[in-house]
Parts: sequence; C-alpha cells; structure tokens
Amino acid sequence: MSGVNLHRETGGRDMLVCRKCGSEFPEGRATRDGWYYRCPADGCDSEGLGEGLRRIRRRRSRTR
Repeated sequence: MSGVNLHRETGGRDMLVCRKCGSEFPEGRATRDGWYYRCPADGCDSEGLGEGLRRIRRRRSRTR
C-alpha cells in the first residue's frame, strides 16, 4: 500500500532558515519524515527544528 508523504513536497508548509549558514528554504526540503530536520544546503551540518533551524514568520500582504 503506497501513501502520500506530504513532508516531502518541495513547497512544505512553512519557510525555514538555518541558524548556521543563513539559507532559507521550504520546510519540505529539510525533512523526509516530518520528525528529523536538517539543513539542505551543501556543506552545512545544522540540524534540528528549533536548534539549528527556525521557522520564518512572514506577513502576507492583503489586497483590497
């Protein structure tokens, strides 16, 4: 039985930033299973959501 792994989407849910190298990327690029997070940048070994990586809060612009 095959399932859909939503965390593997390149879009992901939120944007993340690496505290070590400063790279920004979608959450889906940093995890394969939704539990273990690692910076996808070449040569960077930062890992852990909240430790090595953090979520970026971006305001959505409203159009009227």
